[in-house]
Amino acid sequence: MNNLISVITPAENNEKYINTALESLRNQEYTNFEALVLHSDIETLKSIVNDEYLNDDRYRFINTPADIYVGATRNIGIEQAKGAYLYFLDSDDYIAENMLQLLHDSIGEFPMIRGRMKTTDFSTSSVIILPGTNKIKMYSTRRYNLLRSESAINYLISKNFIDNMNLRFSEQFKTYSDLTFMVPLMEEIDIVPYAEEAIYFRRRGNDPINNPTLRQSSLEQLTPDLFGVYNQLRSDNMSEEGRKYLDDKLLNFYRKRLVTEFRDDTTIDYYFSGLVESINKIDPDRLKNKDFILKNDVKVIKSNNKRRFRKLSNLNHFLRDIKNGISSRKGRKELIYKRIFNYMKPKDKLVVFESFQGKSYSDSPKYIYEYMLKNKSNYIYVWVMNNSNKIPGNPKTVKRNTLKYYYYIARAKYIVSNVRMPNKYIKRPEQSYLQTWHGTPLKRLAGDMDNVHMPGTNAVRYKKNFNRETNKWDYLIAPNQYSADIFRRAFWFNNTMLKTGYPRNDILTNHNDEDTINRLKRINRIPTDKKIILYAPTWRDDEYFKVGKYKFNLKLDLHRMKEQFGDEYIILLRMHYLVASNMDLTGLEDFAYDVSSYSDVSELYLMSDILITDYSSVFFDYANLRRPILFFTYDIEKYQGQLRGFYIDMETELPGPLLMDNDEVMDAIQNIDAVNEKYEDRYNEFYERFCSWDDGRASEKVVDAVFEK
Repeated sequence: MNNLISVITPAENNEKYINTALESLRNQEYTNFEALVLHSDIETLKSIVNDEYLNDDRYRFINTPADIYVGATRNIGIEQAKGAYLYFLDSDDYIAENMLQLLHDSIGEFPMIRGRMKTTDFSTSSVIILPGTNKIKMYSTRRYNLLRSESAINYLISKNFIDNMNLRFSEQFKTYSDLTFMVPLMEEIDIVPYAEEAIYFRRRGNDPINNPTLRQSSLEQLTPDLFGVYNQLRSDNMSEEGRKYLDDKLLNFYRKRLVTEFRDDTTIDYYFSGLVESINKIDPDRLKNKDFILKNDVKVIKSNNKRRFRKLSNLNHFLRDIKNGISSRKGRKELIYKRIFNYMKPKDKLVVFESFQGKSYSDSPKYIYEYMLKNKSNYIYVWVMNNSNKIPGNPKTVKRNTLKYYYYIARAKYIVSNVRMPNKYIKRPEQSYLQTWHGTPLKRLAGDMDNVHMPGTNAVRYKKNFNRETNKWDYLIAPNQYSADIFRRAFWFNNTMLKTGYPRNDILTNHNDEDTINRLKRINRIPTDKKIILYAPTWRDDEYFKVGKYKFNLKLDLHRMKEQFGDEYIILLRMHYLVASNMDLTGLEDFAYDVSSYSDVSELYLMSDILITDYSSVFFDYANLRRPILFFTYDIEKYQGQLRGFYIDMETELPGPLLMDNDEVMDAIQNIDAVNEKYEDRYNEFYERFCSWDDGRASEKVVDAVFEK
């Protein structure tokens, strides 16, 4: 008897994961399989695939036409399959070692069996199966519950049964095509066994913007595809279970996805006719236990009166906003912002400045503001400040997320910020949003990050929210060409890039003099007769107390440093603005100073003689001063491999040494002149690449580009 299993694996757009998928097949207890790997450029794919699979006859590599959908690719696999059974494995997923064995041993005389799926963010997972624990459940009237994932993966299916039905995937639809294969199967099969211990690991798609999975496709793609698949499959001749499955699928999609899209009522024009055609097929009994709003929506949609539906949709959204708004103080502020302030005309000369979410008067927004204060006297200025702060020019100040804050971000013609605005911020067409950003990137940003380890989010949610933010930016400042290239890609940015250098670095060019440096030291009560070491490390994505509150374990031995260098140096400790740790500096008086709350890091640069950092982007700006930079990178393997990764080779491109422990740090400080000499050529190359745009006129150039003459 032919017990060969044909595993069909389309590999388009997931080439970097293909070896993991094939390895999970090679590790199977059940070895009587063939793997059909399908791709439009099979020679290129073979250059990626490990030799062990190329030299194994069980792995067949099949060329497919370019630009066909996955349904068409799977059909090619079905046509060429030699096995008695079909099994669909996506190339970015992998399966447990006993998967094929369990399904094969449990399918019996049934034409199809299903295993369990688990979503994962990892490239490997292990499963321990105790003897006798694998129990088979039978699904009959509830068999459509097995189709909640809308996918054909993790079913073992009789090839003969498929051929007798002459069943293939629809090649017309990019998304939901699995339903065109699986729903007819469910209609033909009365009972489907389910093997809970046969586990399929479905990798969570972590790049919803550049390389979305089919489930992460845009509404513009998903909606007409769902309408088309629903209309193709839905008929009165179906089983009650099948009709209910499809009707609920359509209603839930409308209620959870389309209703949100209809907040902008202009989108109704695009979807309405398809919605009417599909909704009219729904069994009226399906609405019996639904809420009043959904029933009323369906009634109006069936009437094919778009004007009436638009009014109803707007009313429903208004009522939802009212309901959400009255539930909390925060909700009431957001309701007033959305429904009142955003209907007021923006004021042409009103500018709102915000730096680090209102935590400080600092960074490039500060220097743009001070230039405008001298050269644009006819503007009205508002600063977002969470704490009271004396600001030149006495602008209006508001706390972030207060009602006044929402008023001003709605009325401002110009928004200037160096980090992301709140998710609730609505960018109005009349507004200009200048994003200054806050550093040359060393660590991977946004769209370039493979995984996200921050609390309260995951890669998909983080990137979608970030993309919604960057779509609002009209202008983005780049400090150098290296950053401009990364920003375009990592921020999905398609508007105006200002290649000016950072306004915050103007001071490093224009005021790098002894009088300014001594004045800053006196203002901050720092000794003028000692050299200064500035320690400015970054934060670690995975070390946190809670959302927005990160911790930092100080690895620098300050007591030892004081003992050896206390007569010649003092040290300023500048933690990242996201770090919430309180440092204990007992016994370090007159040597170590916590300047984490000091608003302007550029002034700290001017005062210091040596910078010690790790993976913070501060060294890109500090290099403008051509002073020594030391890199205390005690956890570089973890940071580069497990967390964010780097854009540049730290071992060969940085303008200073990588130091792994306190002994190396102490030695470098002791021999700082020798360090300077050793890294002189690399420092010069680094300066030309990253600092050459900073000419002291960045603020002027930015203002000339963004604001009215």
